[in-house]
Amino acid sequence: MSRDDPRGLGRGPLTRRLPVLLHTPAEPGRIRPFAAGAGTTPGRFLLRVIFSRKRVTVPAMLFATVWQVGEAAVPVVMGLAIDRALATGDTGQLTLWLGVLVAVYVALTSAAKLALRLTAYAVQLLQHRLRGTLSAGVLHPVDGTGRTPDGGVVALMTSDVARLANGVILVIMPVARIVAVGFIAASLLAMDRLLGLVVLIGAPVAVWSMGVLSERFSRDTREYQGLLASTVGRATDLVAGYRVVKGIGVEAEAEATGRYRRASQETLAGAVRNAGFLGRFLAGSGAVTGVFVATVMGLAGWSAVAGRLSVGELIAAVGLTQALLPQIESIANMSIPNLAGARASAARLLDAVPAPPGLQETSRFEVAALPVLELSVAGLRTPVRVGPGEFVGVHTDDRTAARLAAALLDPWAGDDPQVRLDGLPARELAPAAYRSRVTVAPHRVTLFSGTIGDNLSGDPAAVRAAACDDFATDPDAPVGEGGNRLSGGQRQRVALARALASDAPVLVLHDPTTAVDSVTEHVITGRLNDIRRGRSTLLLATAPGLLGACDRIVELLPETTP
Repeated sequence: MSRDDPRGLGRGPLTRRLPVLLHTPAEPGRIRPFAAGAGTTPGRFLLRVIFSRKRVTVPAMLFATVWQVGEAAVPVVMGLAIDRALATGDTGQLTLWLGVLVAVYVALTSAAKLALRLTAYAVQLLQHRLRGTLSAGVLHPVDGTGRTPDGGVVALMTSDVARLANGVILVIMPVARIVAVGFIAASLLAMDRLLGLVVLIGAPVAVWSMGVLSERFSRDTREYQGLLASTVGRATDLVAGYRVVKGIGVEAEAEATGRYRRASQETLAGAVRNAGFLGRFLAGSGAVTGVFVATVMGLAGWSAVAGRLSVGELIAAVGLTQALLPQIESIANMSIPNLAGARASAARLLDAVPAPPGLQETSRFEVAALPVLELSVAGLRTPVRVGPGEFVGVHTDDRTAARLAAALLDPWAGDDPQVRLDGLPARELAPAAYRSRVTVAPHRVTLFSGTIGDNLSGDPAAVRAAACDDFATDPDAPVGEGGNRLSGGQRQRVALARALASDAPVLVLHDPTTAVDSVTEHVITGRLNDIRRGRSTLLLATAPGLLGACDRIVELLPETTP
């Protein structure tokens, strides 16, 4: 990038002052996620997606129509030039029709460039919005469970999003090609009624026949994409847990490898089967197209021999028939497979798209801004109670602590333990209402790849309370993939700082310092009360070190639980 070309567009001194049309903004704009209700079908969701950018797709469709009709008009203009200029020797008519031909070429090439640019822009916009929608569904699920996404999300975010976004082309190029077929039919009808009627009737029949031939291919495409996504997810999960698998031993490694190999072989068989269906579809559609075009070409030749077509009209008819072939072939070989892939991906993405706000569950009750939290456990006579502003610790074993944390994270999942806010069952509250009161910081630490500053909120009090001030002095220091450049204790302290910075009315901490040395844990113990003063805190701990910060401690050891 040079000083004379600050945007890096490769423009020279003569062109750098010209305006740049449709230039991508420096920052992506804010998006409104797609929503889907309970009755939304994959077909309806596909239509919702492809018609969501009408401000871009409608101009693209118009330019594409000018492009395709312009290409079809070239043989018509040439036929007129032959009949009106060359056959008569009129120089003025020759100049006129040559000018018309040049104008047609200028119009169709300009329209083609704009149509392709707008189409690519629409696809990119839809991919951005779909990925934003999936991110919202994964990171902020409606039920608020916060489950860790599996490897299948990779396939959704990449191949399925690309296929569904490419569905927007269905309202651009196929529509333009259908209009071009109509123009070809109208032109042939003006030359010879029989030719025009054959095209008007035969073209829809040919497209319908190819749609029937594509049904089996479409169904198999959905099955194959499911197999592919499953295999990609399995591979991603295997790579993520590779250290754990290696640590367990050779048997675990062999089992994991065998499972992936079987899934990969099933996907390979599905790919071969899908390619076979595609080949049979292309062969069938090619036969339908060939018969149709050959019929039109034969009728044009017969009409010329019978004297119903002049030399110029014959040339125009041959050119129009040749222009008809790529239109129908494109609809058969590109648009129909594109529709099949887009519908299959729409069905897969539909499960991950959140419901619209009007369809989400609403609370029948209201709770206080700082509610009383109660946790009822089977076998425990008195529930664990956290009053407003209290810091309560629960000393228990790993398994019980994990059960309690899971119940607090997702109170709608099971019947035990039961969570209540101000005496009301948490399962009767809307997820958004519950999450606005209760924040759970799970034991498993998940950091974003980036810098320390990206993972911390910038709250100095939270950073100090979590004892991060000794290594977080440089907010631009990278943490690595998943925080692998930090030690286990540092990762835990970053996660604790994030939880404290949320300033949640009720904060649940699950073993937040198990990887921290005793000196640092003692420092954190002395600082927790200050930052959580005026808020409620529940600490689930298996080691007694951090429990010293609590106002009171509930013993919930294995002998007191079933």
